[in-house]
Amino acid sequence: MRIDETHKPWMIATVVAMVAGAAVYIPYALRTATPGGGTAIGLIFGSVALGLMLFAAMLSVRKRFPIWRIGRAKIWMRAHLWLGFLALPMVLFHAAFHARGALTAVLMVLMVVVVASGVFGAWLQHTLPTRIFREVPFETIYDQIPVICGQLVAEAEGHASDVTQRLAPATGAGATVVDTLMDLPTMENETEAFGRFFAESVVPYLRQKGARGSRFANRDWVHGRFEDLRREFLPAAWEPLTAIEEICEEKRELDHQRVLHMWLHGWLLVHLPISAALVLLAIVHAIGALRY
Repeated sequence: MRIDETHKPWMIATVVAMVAGAAVYIPYALRTATPGGGTAIGLIFGSVALGLMLFAAMLSVRKRFPIWRIGRAKIWMRAHLWLGFLALPMVLFHAAFHARGALTAVLMVLMVVVVASGVFGAWLQHTLPTRIFREVPFETIYDQIPVICGQLVAEAEGHASDVTQRLAPATGAGATVVDTLMDLPTMENETEAFGRFFAESVVPYLRQKGARGSRFANRDWVHGRFEDLRREFLPAAWEPLTAIEEICEEKRELDHQRVLHMWLHGWLLVHLPISAALVLLAIVHAIGALRY
């Protein structure tokens, strides 16, 4: 969800509602000896806050049953963001900015955490898609990343075999004599070293999910390592070597996309359960207030 011009009416309405709430609360708080949730105006603020929280919670129901044609999803998302944010000042007006009792204190803390995590999530959803587009040229469908990584391994193994073949000494009648006359190096030691490097470093990196802490996550280090290989090997092997370096770069970008995707959706692991706890405790609080 991007914060664009379509959010402007919602933002204006939210600000107007906050100003109206403050215009009611300030004289009420000045005239009342002990303002709080037990007064008539306090109950009104509390009812409004509970209604806003319940409406915001309905977004989860709307997502669970997408076949319900009750409003457009984008409108629900905007209403969820702005009305959920509006619930915070209504709660503060309801409680007169004081937490009287353990349950009230827990509710206020949960409310702040829910609103803060919601704002953080809205910021992520606004900024990360553009960042992914800019920083991950090889962006793909997230669920296909493991499949593509497997394909990268197979492709890299093919290029590694090509490197070995291009560095291997010629075979057949007179091949050794030709190599000697042309002063061509055998490159046997270099070929063995490359085989170990590829099997022990490149392949594990391509197979590893995320690969945090790997030297291959450093683009400059990888480029320097392959530059060393190109200096050591014959020009005939440079093309497949460069292809393997490009495969490592694509794997690094896929890992970066995986991290950004985790941030894009991982905040919900905090926001959703705390929101559910907030709504349940708010209902318990409201029932308790009505009974006692």
